[in-house]
Amino acid sequence: MKITEKDRKKLLNAIPMIAAYVAFADGELDKKEVDSAKRIANLRRFNSKVEPAVRRYYTEVFEQFDDRFLELVHNLPNDEEERSAYLEKEIAKMNGIIQKLDPLHALQLLKSFKSFAEHVARAEGGLLAMGTYGPRQDKARKLEMLTDVDSL
Repeated sequence: MKITEKDRKKLLNAIPMIAAYVAFADGELDKKEVDSAKRIANLRRFNSKVEPAVRRYYTEVFEQFDDRFLELVHNLPNDEEERSAYLEKEIAKMNGIIQKLDPLHALQLLKSFKSFAEHVARAEGGLLAMGTYGPRQDKARKLEMLTDVDSL
């Protein structure tokens, strides 16, 4: 099934939203996490292990990542709990859109969202703490508001 243009635009905002959700999980936006998110989105454009449609998705995301991310962050609530709740609600809306996609594309996109969140969460660790995260980032990286890949 094809998705509407409105849904397509929402889906293109998913990666900046996930990046912001994970990056803000510890209360502060860290430049390392944002840079990592952009780098990961760039690399995913060339991943030959996924459908061409998923690679095209990441190409579109990467081309507008900075603008989408900055606009999103600018419009987020300042309060930490409100910001987190807003991002969780918006990311959860992706479930309805993902379910409209063909099953293989949906599965690969959902898996890529979850691994993307994992990579962003790991970015904050310093040289000796690389790959570590606190309890709030641990929760955020799991993207529990998204459908479990096994249920697709």
